[in-house]
Amino acid sequence: MNDGLIASDAPLTAEQHAVLTALADTIVPPSEDGLMPGAGTLDVLGYLQRAAEDFLPELPAILDAFDASFATEDVAMRYERVKAWSEESPEVFQALLGHVYGCYYQDAGVLEAVGVGAGPPFPRGNTVEPGDLSLLDPVMENPLEWRRA
Repeated sequence: MNDGLIASDAPLTAEQHAVLTALADTIVPPSEDGLMPGAGTLDVLGYLQRAAEDFLPELPAILDAFDASFATEDVAMRYERVKAWSEESPEVFQALLGHVYGCYYQDAGVLEAVGVGAGPPFPRGNTVEPGDLSLLDPVMENPLEWRRA
């Protein structure tokens, strides 16, 4: 028993976590050549806990829409089941899809694999002098496009 573990640290059962992993891998499967990981290899639950706390209460009901066998089915069968579920619950599916994509495309390994590279773009050659507000001149020269209150 882990005395440091509290209930909110493990909001899913082992079965639900396996379904979440399979669901994420169905939404973003690994590439056939193995260069791109599937979303199921990432910590989707950790991402949701950090970036989408308001979505967490919906997650168990989503995962319970799939039985335990979902996690062991082949990807073609999982795809058909996810497609049917997405047609039954499009709003919930879109929310889940956005979170899986958010987790996937913020992963440093995925960004490196697609050739973007992790981290901010400016340290890689675009020098911006600290405090140089002249960079805002083109923006300030634009006419106002809103009504002042």
